[in-house]
Amino acid sequence: MSGVLNKLIADISAQKAKYHAKILSPDGEWSLFMRDFQTYNLAIDISRLLIPEFYFASMSNSVLFGFDPTDIEPFNLEFSWRFPTVDEWERGINVVIERTVSPAATDLRTFLSNNVQPADQKPIISTTLSKGIYGASKYGSSYYDPAAVAEFLRNAITLMFKEHPDFPQRKVKFMSLVNALNVNEDVARSVHDRMSMIMSAHTECFITDFGMLDATNLCQEATHSETYGVVPFIDADGNYREAEVLTLDDMQFGCILDVTALDYCYLMPDRSIYVSGAPALGAAIDPSVWQGIDDKVTSFRGRYMLTSAALSNYNRGDEAADHTRSERTNVWGELMAGRYNIERMVQNALSQLAPDLDPVMARAYVSAVLQLIGYRGKRHEWGFGTFKAMSLDELKDWWVQYWGAQGLDANILGQLFDRLAPYLDAYVKKKVELGASVRLKRLGR
Repeated sequence: MSGVLNKLIADISAQKAKYHAKILSPDGEWSLFMRDFQTYNLAIDISRLLIPEFYFASMSNSVLFGFDPTDIEPFNLEFSWRFPTVDEWERGINVVIERTVSPAATDLRTFLSNNVQPADQKPIISTTLSKGIYGASKYGSSYYDPAAVAEFLRNAITLMFKEHPDFPQRKVKFMSLVNALNVNEDVARSVHDRMSMIMSAHTECFITDFGMLDATNLCQEATHSETYGVVPFIDADGNYREAEVLTLDDMQFGCILDVTALDYCYLMPDRSIYVSGAPALGAAIDPSVWQGIDDKVTSFRGRYMLTSAALSNYNRGDEAADHTRSERTNVWGELMAGRYNIERMVQNALSQLAPDLDPVMARAYVSAVLQLIGYRGKRHEWGFGTFKAMSLDELKDWWVQYWGAQGLDANILGQLFDRLAPYLDAYVKKKVELGASVRLKRLGR
């Protein structure tokens, strides 16, 4: 036992030294800063491509399902930054980054008022039930989504396009979530196909106010009308499909034959329903989604060169010089120790459940458990609210389905989950609190 413990301590110590050298040491921070220079142009080009796609795709869920845009990720996600004060700098703070909300992310009615022509607002508002507020809303005049289902519609589907732009992996995660949460499959497929269509159109069918010069192909002309264009996309089953559309909002909200689910679309006029032109005279800001996207891209461009400073944040000069004095390095070491403990627990369980398992497959089960813990306790990335809101039964159902589709044994997965379940949320809570501890101590929030 002492030999195993000594090896574990030595492994963690070596990992801590490598972590510090790559991120928190002066040489590591300089290397990251130079990498920012090398990747700057590529990152800006990618941001100009991806940010509008995720904004417009997530906007469709806001209108169709009655979510306020302030609840839609990543539509509501923005950051501001400032240099530290002298006192903050002495505590190892390189840059202060705070989460903010774009002026374009408002409640749904204000969003429609700012962006949709008046004549087209009423049909949308009149068919939208308000989200219920417990203890405040009148019964029958509002509705309540199960928390996990709401998170699925708000952000999980969008996350799948971010995580898995290739279809096969996305399909496995998508269908396992649909089944585990008992979501209406036709509605879920419709949402998926809308997003796929919007993201495909950004490069494959030039649409005014959405397509990019020198990046978006001209649309193939529709068979029945020269004003409509053909958008190719991959549907929820992996099939190549084509849809004939007129405008961006046609893809976002319109009824499209054999693509959208009935009662979850609007009959669109032969024009865009969006407001065009400059903001109202005397307006302090332009609250339109178009300006929101421009601001988002500009903000990202202005923050990108702070990446190295943010990665090496909360690390004083003496801590940068000596990894044994670095609080961030020690916290990271504690997190690694927790991870090794989980891995050892899974390996011990597998030795009883499947003693003849080969090392490659055994590692796959370990990776599955680490993913489960990671998804339940994500701190920095959007889109993981579904996994936090799920009950343990829903989480187990999704996890077993997802990894079972990857080739792992569902029976072994179920038994692993049952062994882990009594400790899962307590462990995740401790992991999250530990990960945020240095920021709270140095910055106070």
